[in-house]
Amino acid sequence: MVANDDIVEKAAADDRVQIIFRETPFYAEMGGQVADKGTIETETGEVIAEIEDVKRAPNGQTMHIARVLKEIHSNETYVLHVDESRRRNITKNHTATHLLHQALKDVLGNHANQAGSLVNPNQLRFDFTHFGQVTAEELVRMEEIVNEKIWEALPVVTVETTIDKAKEMGAMALFGEKYGKEVRVVDVGGYSVELCGGVHVQNSQDIGVFKILSESGIGAGVRRIEAVTGQAAYQYFRTKEAELSEAAHLVKAQQTKEVAGKINQLKQEMKEMQGENESLKAKIMNAEAKDLFENVETVNGVTYITYETKNQDMNALRQLADQWRQKAVSDLFVAASATDGKVNMLAAVSKDKLEQGLKAGDLIKTLAPYAGGKGGGRPDMAQAGGNNPAGIPDALKHVAVWIADNTK
Repeated sequence: MVANDDIVEKAAADDRVQIIFRETPFYAEMGGQVADKGTIETETGEVIAEIEDVKRAPNGQTMHIARVLKEIHSNETYVLHVDESRRRNITKNHTATHLLHQALKDVLGNHANQAGSLVNPNQLRFDFTHFGQVTAEELVRMEEIVNEKIWEALPVVTVETTIDKAKEMGAMALFGEKYGKEVRVVDVGGYSVELCGGVHVQNSQDIGVFKILSESGIGAGVRRIEAVTGQAAYQYFRTKEAELSEAAHLVKAQQTKEVAGKINQLKQEMKEMQGENESLKAKIMNAEAKDLFENVETVNGVTYITYETKNQDMNALRQLADQWRQKAVSDLFVAASATDGKVNMLAAVSKDKLEQGLKAGDLIKTLAPYAGGKGGGRPDMAQAGGNNPAGIPDALKHVAVWIADNTK
């Protein structure tokens, strides 16, 4: 027993110690599987320490990292209890990774090899080599295969044998791993045969159900699948069911199977409303245009119109500029609109004034900063965006200043 880097004969409450027992049921963290947790008890059942982690010591011993609750002594006999519920979830996830590994090869090809894994009580994570993104259809097929093997109730058999015999059995070995002469083979009903030192269920049906949560790329040629089994999968389904029920409530569907239809109906209604809204905007714009085209001002013989409106996008301003050009009522036209705290601004110049050197792009670059933005465009028409609607009046006032400065 070690405490504070010293070998000790006893440890007191609240001490953190590393303990090696002559025998132990605890699994040390190794090969992607997390360590067991549990308790140390006296022969009368009194809990005297909690095992928080388990590691492999340099010489291969199982080293228990524990928090002492009551005084503990070396060279005494104690009872070790593994957290069974936690261990069960780990075994389900570990055996599921073996089934997933083979399913990957069945669906993607034999090039899909394990490149890392993490097995804990809550979920499993499996990294594998693959040259491209996995499609949604391929993920569905993998998930189906793993669940089919779970429901076939395949026996899980663990045997210790020589590395040569294991290869004859067709056991998959991890690339880059070093194996001794004696190895441990985990055979899941003949479907998956792998070298593995971890803990597993006794029958595939013990896993219950398997659900893939996500698939993503984590590096060049390496993909990652995250999944859950058993109770965690059930909780995932319950969460999704609650989300679907909430969606049904929001779209006023009496049953969850009606949600998709209701959403499509709402999308169609929204599309129609947007069309009506655009039509109404156009009518309002046309009504306003009758008056605005009469408000012509003049500086140094150059006529111009400025117009401020609200809730009009750039497309609406361009349509307004087209009407102005058709009516040919002035030499310059500038319009600006504020929508949700943003500014749309447009400037247009007639053909005659273009020939005299007045350019819409130059004008808009002068006006835009007053509305907190910048812009540019063609000589005959330019546009700008900004984030200061309060600056629109100043921008429009400076149209006259710009004309005066450029027609001296």
